Amino acid sequence: MLEIVSLIGNVYHDDQFDNLKSENFEKLQISRIELEKRILRRKTNRGTDIGLNLDPGVKLRNGDIIKNGDVIIVIEQLPEKVISVKLKTKNNIDVMVLLGHIIGNRHRPISIQKEEILFPIQADSELEVFTKLFQNIINHVEMSVEERRFLPNSGADVHEH
Repeated sequence: MLEIVSLIGNVYHDDQFDNLKSENFEKLQISRIELEKRILRRKTNRGTDIGLNLDPGVKLRNGDIIKNGDVIIVIEQLPEKVISVKLKTKNNIDVMVLLGHIIGNRHRPISIQKEEILFPIQADSELEVFTKLFQNIINHVEMSVEERRFLPNSGADVHEH
């Protein structure tokens, strides 16, 4: 088993890894929830047994790089079900505030990407729940369920209930 104390970087955030070719590293695929764990044991896509034991306060992120000898391992966050919400009309402050209030009351982390709000769900049936919750603004939004790699906005990463 491989013990990891610290990470060496991130393929998406550190310029020094721009020339890294995907065939040169192994992938450790884990869920968003597992990214928050300090201690984790999994196998990479090539069968290497990995034991993570991170320092307190250290959280894994999609693209983080772990190195053991000549083996380079990149953390790959698995996609999950999310609801995508898009506003039909721009700059409608009332709709935006109500949308934020309703999602916030459900204690969901959110991701805002251009003109789209994403938040994770457990099952497709939650679309119906949010359709009812958004009843006063439903004519102003478009919603769909999708499989995506969910990356919460900084500061909007709450623990789900």
